[in-house]
Amino acid sequence: MARESLYQLSMCAVDPDRLGLGRDSFERRLREDLTHLVSDADFVGWGSSHLGRPPCSRVRLTGMLLLQFRYDLSDAELISRCQRDLGFRYALRLDDPVTQPPKVSSLRRFRARLRTELGEEFLFRRVVALARDRELISDADVQVVDSTDTRCRGACIDTYNLVSVGIGTVVRRMARFLDVPALGLAREWGLDRYMGRSIKGRVDIDWSDVDARNALLTEEIRDADALAQRIGELGADVPDDVKASVDLLRTVSRQDVEELEDGTFAMKRGTAKGRTISITDPEARHGRKSPTKPIQGFKTHVLGTPVSEFVLGIAMTDAATKDAEPTVALLEQAAKAGLLPKWAIGDRAYGTGPNLRRCAARGVAVVSKLARKRGPTMEKGQFTIDLQAGTVTCPAGQVTREFTMVKHTDSPAEKVRCYKFPKATCQVCPLKSQCGSQVKRGGRRTVTLSPYEPELQRLKAFNAQSEAKPVLRVRAAAERLISHLIRLGMRHARYFGLELTRYQASMTATAHNLQRIFTLTKWSPA
Repeated sequence: MARESLYQLSMCAVDPDRLGLGRDSFERRLREDLTHLVSDADFVGWGSSHLGRPPCSRVRLTGMLLLQFRYDLSDAELISRCQRDLGFRYALRLDDPVTQPPKVSSLRRFRARLRTELGEEFLFRRVVALARDRELISDADVQVVDSTDTRCRGACIDTYNLVSVGIGTVVRRMARFLDVPALGLAREWGLDRYMGRSIKGRVDIDWSDVDARNALLTEEIRDADALAQRIGELGADVPDDVKASVDLLRTVSRQDVEELEDGTFAMKRGTAKGRTISITDPEARHGRKSPTKPIQGFKTHVLGTPVSEFVLGIAMTDAATKDAEPTVALLEQAAKAGLLPKWAIGDRAYGTGPNLRRCAARGVAVVSKLARKRGPTMEKGQFTIDLQAGTVTCPAGQVTREFTMVKHTDSPAEKVRCYKFPKATCQVCPLKSQCGSQVKRGGRRTVTLSPYEPELQRLKAFNAQSEAKPVLRVRAAAERLISHLIRLGMRHARYFGLELTRYQASMTATAHNLQRIFTLTKWSPA
């Protein structure tokens, strides 16, 4: 009698060990736990409980999304794996060899409706709740926070091509509205040279000649202005997508240039704040993770537990956003799950006065290392500030109580104390050469307090304790946590735009957390 083949068996009769699925493998455990996350009751009011041709249950479609983000698959790759990968078929209970997964279009419709009906964080919250209910998160009192870069999907191009692609985008959208060929419309309006991929390949100029570059830039800006005026004269009949592309064109044609006295344009020095870097992904921005590490696109901000390594808060911002800004939003996500920490540990970027105060108002103490001393000049952090006694002591041991009230650059509406040391004392001080240009010129040293000085002094006092170093070393767990998300595809955006990239971040964290549940939960046979 011929031996029965693995491929002839129903998947419900297959031993997962024969498929090579480990005891904590995502596919093996997803089969058991998917119904603990979602059920048909979550989709009441959606119409039929199945979607697509052939029909596929929404619970199974949810499992497909979890597999997609666990293994960083495109929609087409996911469907292909569900057709031929026995592990995927086992996880989704596609037990009948004849049963096939839905089409890509059905998957996309389900994903869009899931986001609309239940929210981007629906599965993220469900998985965190499952981990909490199984008592896998015992280290939530102290959590770590950090951020990493997520590169946008859109093309990041220079100013010449930004303006050129912006013009081409307006022409194409207008041609679609008028139902005419885009190239024909561009020729009619004298803009056909902007319909290629790069204007630099379509013009013949000496790029080392500043005047030639400025002449091309001037032509582009004038063409952009003329096109915007032409569209504006059409009035209310213009569709919203054309108006949006015209607004974007106005932005990119002015953000990097300055008008000269003769009416021509030239590139200006420096980078505009909030500069748009991509036409196809206009929400992407330039930013920095550190002085030596530029970012193009977005930032992913993560709050998680240091030992169990669960992500309890995740947010997405453009790359120009400072690391500390979304900290409160991350804490609120943890609070919704009943896992608000008592302490949050971050790097130096999180030790800002505003962030310390905002988090303290929510009952969370943020700790970080102090800012590094830069340069030979003595900085404010080297002075001892006693807020109760109202004194400031310099590194040479001189004490002053004299102060005046001044406006602070961080909060112009609020006045703060500016302490002043006696001029005579400063001029004979042995540390005079290290005390700044004002003292070197014969003046006195001043120390201006911050509107957030109490918070900053508490952080400084914490760093002075012997217990601070072991606590601050826990922050390294955030980098390990982020590395897990990067392996799941969080380094590159799979969608255009901040909203969908935020959804990607939420689902990636969901897949990571679910794998942590499978890894930490003791396996028992079904």
